[in-house]
Amino acid sequence: MSRVERWVPLVAAGFLVAFGVLEPLTSPDLRPAAVWAGTAVAVAGALLAAARPLAGTALLMLAFLAQSLLGQVGPSGGVLLAMFAACGWAAFTVAPARSWITPVVGQVGAVASSAIGALLAIPGASLADNIFFSSFFWLAWVVGLAARQQRRRADQLGRLAAALDAERETRERAVLAEERARIAREVHDAVAHSVSVMVLQLGVVRSTARLDEGVDGVLAGLERLGRETVVEMRGLVGILRDTEVPAAPEPSLDRLDELLADVRAAGLPVELTVRGEPSHLPRILDVSAYRVLQEALTNVLRHAGPSPTRVLLEHARDAVVVEVVDDGPVGDPPAPVGGDGHGLVGMRERVAVFGGSLEAGPRDTGYAVRARFPVRTAVSV
Repeated sequence: MSRVERWVPLVAAGFLVAFGVLEPLTSPDLRPAAVWAGTAVAVAGALLAAARPLAGTALLMLAFLAQSLLGQVGPSGGVLLAMFAACGWAAFTVAPARSWITPVVGQVGAVASSAIGALLAIPGASLADNIFFSSFFWLAWVVGLAARQQRRRADQLGRLAAALDAERETRERAVLAEERARIAREVHDAVAHSVSVMVLQLGVVRSTARLDEGVDGVLAGLERLGRETVVEMRGLVGILRDTEVPAAPEPSLDRLDELLADVRAAGLPVELTVRGEPSHLPRILDVSAYRVLQEALTNVLRHAGPSPTRVLLEHARDAVVVEVVDDGPVGDPPAPVGGDGHGLVGMRERVAVFGGSLEAGPRDTGYAVRARFPVRTAVSV
């Protein structure tokens, strides 16, 4: 029995009290003592039904008999309505194998009431009348059974709907897993193989050709970047396939020296300034700050060539600030290098996630990018 169903007999008890007080005042043919006695039995049964539905409703059905003992052959209106409701409510909340006891007790009480009336010579309803009216207890019981079956059917439909939803989600996950595996295969076939071949070719060039120290350093950096790219690509493929693969080095400000070494090897003179004491940063902020620096330095190489560049990494109390400032193109503008044109948009999106700010634009000479990541905001991301 649910919590709502437990409140039904308690509310009914309140209405019974009101009926028991008002009915004798509006019906002079009723005996007040008998009405109050029957009402008391009905209220006691309703209160008991909140915890023991069958026992409480059976007790309520004896209210008919209690009124008869005090000279009231027929039940009062409030008691009669309560008895009908009790039969239906018992059928709704208790299994049919036991709830049939309720209308039986009501009919036995009606017969006993007529017998008591005959013995005490109390004018009122005859035995036939009481049996006729008490037979409607069974009708109320059938209505309660129908409501019980309807609720049971609704529960079954609810469980069936939940099972169908779970099955649909399972199918969707299976389709998603298959699609991820397909994408993983395509990524591997289209990109990882080509990058691996390029790395091998760079290794062959470095080992067979006579190169000066500067060119050899650039090729060595490209070869190392290519190997790291292959590892990262395999990690991505592993994620798509839900398989475990060796993880590539995580982008982090702790690896900033490696990033600067790569761009220096590509010909970009860079100076690094670090302010403040480094602190433990949330991983997602650490990665985002690294990516902003990486994108800004890449843009310098792409648009300004080997321009003297200064990188600032500032660890403030409540924020991390990264800044890249270049002196502008050196000599003729560099030839365009492939790019998607969305680097600045991507940097703004990374900073906006943390509620930070990004300032980017030309200076008197050169270009500056300054990003501020609030640390407190990052903790909640």
